Amino acid sequence: MRLRRRFRFGIPPVLSRQMFGEGLRSLRYTQVTSTVIKISTTHHPATDLGYLLHKNPGRVHDIDVTFGRCAVLFPEATEERCTVALLIEVDTIDLVRSPGGSLSQYVNDRPYVASSFLCSAINKAFGTAMSGRCKDRPDLAQVAIPLEVRLAVLGAKAGQEGIRRLFEPLGYSVWVEKLQLDPHFPEWGESDYYSVLLSGTVTIQSLLLQLYILLPVLDAKKHYYLDSQEVNKLITKGEGWLATHPEKAWIVRNFLGRKPSLIRDALEQLVNVEPDLAVVSLEDEVPPDVAERIEKKKSLHEQRHDRVIEVVRNLKPNSVVDLGCGDGKLLRNLVPILGLNRIVGMDVSYFELEKAAQRLRLENASPKMRERIELIHGSLMYRDQRLDGFDVATAVEVIEHLDVARLHAFERVVFECARPQTVIITTPNREYNAVYHAMDGLRHEDHRFEWTRAEFTEWSERVAGQYGYRVEIEGLGEAHESYGAPSQMGVFSR
Repeated sequence: MRLRRRFRFGIPPVLSRQMFGEGLRSLRYTQVTSTVIKISTTHHPATDLGYLLHKNPGRVHDIDVTFGRCAVLFPEATEERCTVALLIEVDTIDLVRSPGGSLSQYVNDRPYVASSFLCSAINKAFGTAMSGRCKDRPDLAQVAIPLEVRLAVLGAKAGQEGIRRLFEPLGYSVWVEKLQLDPHFPEWGESDYYSVLLSGTVTIQSLLLQLYILLPVLDAKKHYYLDSQEVNKLITKGEGWLATHPEKAWIVRNFLGRKPSLIRDALEQLVNVEPDLAVVSLEDEVPPDVAERIEKKKSLHEQRHDRVIEVVRNLKPNSVVDLGCGDGKLLRNLVPILGLNRIVGMDVSYFELEKAAQRLRLENASPKMRERIELIHGSLMYRDQRLDGFDVATAVEVIEHLDVARLHAFERVVFECARPQTVIITTPNREYNAVYHAMDGLRHEDHRFEWTRAEFTEWSERVAGQYGYRVEIEGLGEAHESYGAPSQMGVFSR
């Protein structure tokens, strides 16, 4: 009865002493029901933190959120030290009662712990800082400054070791204190909640992006439905650090709610591995020898792009169009090539083009860079005069996504109408699927077909002869003695 009464009329005992940050009372919060995160710096002048976060330290900022109330305030703001506090009050009653509510019980820990609610609030309150922009002090956003993060209550079933495994590889010093269920009732034992202090010298953008991804990994719960958009969040916000994180498999798995389809999609983009390694990464832990192998060995995706870039560089073209450019990985690798003055990416998906624009940072690009790179929306099924006149066209792992009946349209659009000097096409080798134990299936659920080496050679030679090209074919990736290379490339030239 005592435990039930405490939860019914108050807040969980383990959380009761962790709620108040300085300045909380100024918000006229009538109950102690807020998640608190505080970020401090001793950078000089410390009040630059206000510029970085686009928040005036002299006032309280109310932030609109769908799940309750949120506010940003600065309990201290001097030139020596500045601290910002983000406070979130989650309305669990409204969330339970609303249609499709994300909570099933009125009494729960969501209002008190650092969870996906906190991450949504961080994104809403500090979205500009997370994008790496600082309007008043643009150079400041790229400066690594000493930052300290205090999380009053963090749920982590992985324990202290799990918290350290996530943050220490990123260069943070980590202090962790495990909280008891209730200090007045020691017989109840310890909880799965921790008070955490992180400190490191990083940019404010890196800090916020890493918190956004890693906090839900430890909490292992999200308050919203997970779909392919979540993969995009993970890839975009994890760019530059997640792919090399020693715990990337665990991060991907928990961030995506352990949904296999989302995990495989993310691993294909993040780790750039073929399905055999992706399946290994779905296990609870990645064995050290496998993790080391993934880290040291270049993936097929990387080998494929490296070889295409090598061919393009040797051709010394002035212009390249990437057909089915997707999220812009190849485009980004084309940018450093000297003499390449025009780079165009075309895709049928607006969503992929948006990701490509983000990857290429076109929003903040210089006028000269914007003139050099262009993203266009279009289909490979219809003649498009925008594709005319290029020195090189690439279609990397694209044709297998087309229906076989539409291949003839692709041939005419590219080889008859656009007629670039060189066309580079890569596609999977179906024979190699035996290595992945997928003899009866395709390598990806969106593939419409996959060719054997003989089938690709036959198609390539027919197309080359019909449209006045010559073709050279080679394998990509480490070859198997019986099944050949995992991917294959045809270089058509005229």
